[in-house]
Amino acid sequence: MIMYKYAKDAKFFLLWGSLCVLANILLTFGNSYDGDQSFWVGWVQQLMDGGFGNFKGNYPPLYVFWLWVVAQVHTIFGIAVGKTFLLKFICLWPVYFSHLFLVDWLCRFTGKFGGPQWRRHLLIGFVALNPAILLNGPIWGQVDMLPVLLAMLSIYCISRPGKIKYASMFFVLSVLTKFQMIMFLPVFGGLFLRHWRISWKGLPFALLGAVVVLLPFTISGNLVRMLTNAYVQTSSQYPYATFNGANLWMLLAGNATPDNVPIWGVKDFGLGFLLKPSVLGRVLFVAVSLLVLVKSLFCRSVRTAYALCTLNAVAFFVVLPGMHERYLLYAVPAALCWAVWDIRRGGIFCLLVTLVASMNVNFINTFKGHYAWVVASSIGCIALVAMIVVIAFPKISSKAVSAVSRVTLPFYAVYIALLVILLVECGDLLYQNRPVKPPLDDKNVLLTSLPVVREYQGYKMPRINESVDGRLLTSGDRLYKNGIGTHAPSQIAYELPENADTLYLGAGIDDEVYDRGQARFSVKLDGVIVWESPTLRGRDNPVFTTIPVRGGRHLELLTDPDGDDNSDHADWLNAYLKLR
Repeated sequence: MIMYKYAKDAKFFLLWGSLCVLANILLTFGNSYDGDQSFWVGWVQQLMDGGFGNFKGNYPPLYVFWLWVVAQVHTIFGIAVGKTFLLKFICLWPVYFSHLFLVDWLCRFTGKFGGPQWRRHLLIGFVALNPAILLNGPIWGQVDMLPVLLAMLSIYCISRPGKIKYASMFFVLSVLTKFQMIMFLPVFGGLFLRHWRISWKGLPFALLGAVVVLLPFTISGNLVRMLTNAYVQTSSQYPYATFNGANLWMLLAGNATPDNVPIWGVKDFGLGFLLKPSVLGRVLFVAVSLLVLVKSLFCRSVRTAYALCTLNAVAFFVVLPGMHERYLLYAVPAALCWAVWDIRRGGIFCLLVTLVASMNVNFINTFKGHYAWVVASSIGCIALVAMIVVIAFPKISSKAVSAVSRVTLPFYAVYIALLVILLVECGDLLYQNRPVKPPLDDKNVLLTSLPVVREYQGYKMPRINESVDGRLLTSGDRLYKNGIGTHAPSQIAYELPENADTLYLGAGIDDEVYDRGQARFSVKLDGVIVWESPTLRGRDNPVFTTIPVRGGRHLELLTDPDGDDNSDHADWLNAYLKLR
């Protein structure tokens, strides 16, 4: 790796590395894509229940190692796995470090290449705050930065005789993290053949890396199933011309059109089958890949290699069928590397690829959510105060900036700062997400252990210890081990034991509806309302109460939608009776 030769270059990285870390952490508070988070929940639960041998997901093995770590954290702290901010936050640790490393790595080369300082700031700022990377990673909750970074490192190493022995290992690890990295094989393969006299020396490192990654699955007897799920079955999982991907087939066939339907209404006879997306798309991609392979065989510079990577990654997304909205993201880091080595030609393509990738991801999962408002509001307030200080007190602000610029820190201070932030935030989240349990002893009895005398619900049925949609009970970002998931309006009636003295319970809107939904909760004792909640809305903290029930016989828990009943997922939390 090119090292920082001057302190000013290290400070340059400290600035943009810090902003990269800040952007990643803050944007994580946006709502993740719900469907994909369900996969993370299922896979982590599988690893909690039976380790690598129990993993049934269709994800390649390297990142499963980190999911195993996530599973151990939940197990050690006794936290149930759910679609919580904690799960998203821990799952994204490799993304935070991958993005920071990309900034660090490209900072070193911009320092070596020189050029105007303003252009360097614009270029690295675009890497650190790239909207496509941020929308896909910290906001969406995907980990695509990790495999594509490994792929870009493999291209760099295969182009440098002194580092070529590591190239095959990086490439193999990238494919073991995400199968889509095969899109860079024509570039890597062409460069490997070009330098075949020394590139083969890296094969033992590649073999060692593959053995280490696959060993836990081999020992647990799950290797064949894992490889089949991750590399064979996924290729036919979405047989559509395009699956929310803004590419050629969106124009010619339409979204979610079967990939065996001929475009332009051509009938399936003669050579008409060639116009099916499943055939024509593959033919077009193979043609581009062959061109890239040939060019790679004669490639003499890293800049050309990254240009070819960008070309094939764009072709992978634009012409292949079955593309998802996120799959153009793989072209973004390649285009960023190209722009660093060749700003005149790579810069414009970097902007275009980022624009399309950002728009495509944003169509499906925008930056939104309760905490997103907090983040945006806080940034606006801080910016206002900072501008007031700079304009009203220019001398003081100049002295402050000068004092900060004189502080000398090693470049790795940003990595240490990121790790500290992650550990502190993780500790706080672990404390907040510790399972909330009702106190149980001989004098306390769970309300859910009593037989239900009567129940009514306008949508679905009440569920014990689960939300109405069958997920873990979560309200106010806290998990609850015990409770009842309902949907307003609802009514649940119990017959109280004779020695019942006091009822303790909580009420709140389940977090599965995010910031939607609202309801009012009430409790009746022998037909008389003895407690009512205010109107509670999505993301409000639940309310808890203590109700004397001595002498009472009939208890009713009621929820009212308080207007529209859309998304009124109302939870009764940790309800228990204290006995005399």
